[in-house]
Amino acid sequence: MKHNALHQWQKDHNKRITDFHKNHALELERGENGNGLLAKWERFVYNKGKALFKAINQTFIN
Repeated sequence: MKHNALHQWQKDHNKRITDFHKNHALELERGENGNGLLAKWERFVYNKGKALFKAINQTFIN
């Protein structure tokens, strides 16, 4: 099966999406994603998920 390379605009789009998600994760860590209810829930879930992942990771490393 031949795989055709992506068009240049699709590559640019993928790079913009990657940059957005990277910046959004940094905003979540700093608490700069907003003050609305959805933003607060997003921070809550992000922080709890990060803590859970860290706890599980420490369990398997030690």
